[in-house]
Amino acid sequence: MKNAFKIFVFAIAVTAFYDYVGQMVPQKETYPPKTLVIRPDLTTDEMVEVGREIVGGKGTCLTCHTIGADKPGRYPDLANIGARAATRKKGYSDVDYLAESIYEPNNYIVEGFLPGMPFINKPPINLTDQEILCVIAYLQSLGGTPTVTMQTKLKYASAQKQPAEAEAPASAASALEKAGREIFTKYACYTCHNIDKPGKLLGPSLYDIGNQLSEAEIEESIMDPDAKVVEGFPKGLMKATLTGLGVYNKITKEELETLVKFLASRKGNQ
Repeated sequence: MKNAFKIFVFAIAVTAFYDYVGQMVPQKETYPPKTLVIRPDLTTDEMVEVGREIVGGKGTCLTCHTIGADKPGRYPDLANIGARAATRKKGYSDVDYLAESIYEPNNYIVEGFLPGMPFINKPPINLTDQEILCVIAYLQSLGGTPTVTMQTKLKYASAQKQPAEAEAPASAASALEKAGREIFTKYACYTCHNIDKPGKLLGPSLYDIGNQLSEAEIEESIMDPDAKVVEGFPKGLMKATLTGLGVYNKITKEELETLVKFLASRKGNQ
């Protein structure tokens, strides 16, 4: 009887722990994003409305951000950001700060929050420069006055490709990079791991993991993360997180192979 009670208590504790871990990644019901037509002659007011749709739809911004909530979500509340943006970084205008926050989200981390926001101008979210301009117009409208136009040039905006370059077939390396990043984002790996910079997040950086582990070792670290745990990080957290999110039931063999090869290609600045 005593053993049965212990097992019951243990089962309740494990269930509660997995529920807690599952809530670490925001839960939000999403729908297919609306198809938005972004004309080059949009007025700033029209850009604000388009930006509002993107923030709540394709951009998935409200998965982690709130607007006027009693307490912030995983990332800062955006209420009044139009007024606060110009005060965030010395020498930055509100447009400079908002653009950097979108194109290079880990350059400046608001105190009290962890890095890990995805690059929304890259797959799978893949906002265009024009869509990002509209998002900035909307963010400016939250407590401030929108000033951007469709002709505004942003420091981080991607250079316009020439037709020949745009039509060139992707190399095997670039195809792996694209597919790997999509899988990395799909399973929310960016929540705990950095792949573009050496700085650690909740888990160790994977910036140069290809110099440290073989493909077999990388696969083991995904499928059996407790086999070898990097010093300074808790045992059991990654396994519980992936199990709680159902990753092991969802990831396909092909996705796993692609993710492993993608991570093996991360070799720092080499």
